[in-house]
Amino acid sequence: MATAPEELINIATRHQVYLERLKTGEANKVGSFLKKIDQSVSARLANKNLTEFSRDRLNQLLLSVRSDMDILAQEFSKTVAKQSLELADYEAGFELRSLEQVSAAEYVVPATAAIAVAVLNNPLTMLGFGNGQLLEPFVKDMSKKTLDKVAGAIMSGYYEGQTTNQILQTIRGTRAAKFKDGIVGEMNRSAKAITRTALQHASSQAREQVWAENADIVKKIKWVSVLDNRTSSQCRALDGQVFQENPVRKGPRPPLHLNCRSTIVGVPDARFAFLRENATRSARNTKGEVISVPADETYYGWLKRQPKNFQESIIGINRTKLLNNGGLTSEKFTKLQLNKQFKPMTLKEMQKLEPLAFEKAGID
Repeated sequence: MATAPEELINIATRHQVYLERLKTGEANKVGSFLKKIDQSVSARLANKNLTEFSRDRLNQLLLSVRSDMDILAQEFSKTVAKQSLELADYEAGFELRSLEQVSAAEYVVPATAAIAVAVLNNPLTMLGFGNGQLLEPFVKDMSKKTLDKVAGAIMSGYYEGQTTNQILQTIRGTRAAKFKDGIVGEMNRSAKAITRTALQHASSQAREQVWAENADIVKKIKWVSVLDNRTSSQCRALDGQVFQENPVRKGPRPPLHLNCRSTIVGVPDARFAFLRENATRSARNTKGEVISVPADETYYGWLKRQPKNFQESIIGINRTKLLNNGGLTSEKFTKLQLNKQFKPMTLKEMQKLEPLAFEKAGID
C-alpha cells in the first residue's frame, strides 16, 4: 500500500512530462530573438570591408555591436522572466491541487506577489556556474557570454584578414550544416537551455511557496528524478532522497544544472496523509518506451534491474560491476555517488569508503 508521498510522486512524474513539453515549446520561441541578432550583425557589417578598417574604426564597430548585444540580452532576460512568472503561478495552483488529493487538510494559498518575489529573488542552487545567482542576472549573464562571441568573431576575423562574408559565415554557420555550426547555432542551444532551466527554477520556487505557507502540514520534501538514460549523475544519486523543508530548509533544489529535469514533491505530515494502493511513476525502458514502475522505486533500484549494456552506457563499466557484484544495496550504492557538497565522487573516493565492495566486484 502506497503512502501519500508515493502518490504525489505518481502525480509529479506525470506532470513533469507535460512540464517538459511546455519547456520545449517556450524554448523554441527563441527563434525571433536569434533573428534579431542576425539582422543586427548584418546591418552593422553591411557593405563594409573590415580589412580596410583602422584600429579605432574597428573599436567603434565593436562598441556598436556590443551595445546591440547588450540590449538583446536584456530583452531576452525580460522575456524569460515573464515566461517564468506565468508558469510559477500555474505551478503553485497545481501543487495545491496535488496535495489536496492525498491529504485531508485545509491549505493556505500563497499570494501571487509572494510567488513572483520567490522566483525572482531566491537564488538558483545549481552546481558550478549560476550557483547563488538570481534568475534575471543568471539569464542575462548566460546570454551575454554567448552574445559576446559575436564581437569576438568580428575581431578575430579582422586580425586574420577575413572578408566580411567569411566573418558572417562564422557567425551564421554554413548551409551544409543547416546553420548549426555557427555562433548563432550555439546561441540557439544556449538560449533553449537557459529558458528550460529558468522555467524549472520557477516551478520549484512556486512549490516552495506553497509549502512555506503550509509549514505545519508539509515538513519535508522528496527529490524525484527522471528514470531514463539522460539523467545526470547528480540527479541519479539524489532520486528518492528526503530533505527537511520546514521550519528550516535543507538540501538542494532543482534545477541542479542546466536543462535539469528533476522535480521535488512535498511530504505531508502523517496526521494529514491517507493511503492509496498501487501508486506508480513513469520510466523509460531500453527501447525508449514509457512504462510504469512502483512510485517508491529509486533511480539505482530501477537501474539495477536493467540490462548490463544499458547500465554500462549510463554509469560505465566499473560502476556497473560495483552495482551488480559489490554486495551493495541500491540505497548504499546511491549514497556513494555524491559527497557532502552534492558533487559526484570519483571511483577512488568511493573505494576508500567501501573497499570490500570493490574487492567483491573485482575492481582494482
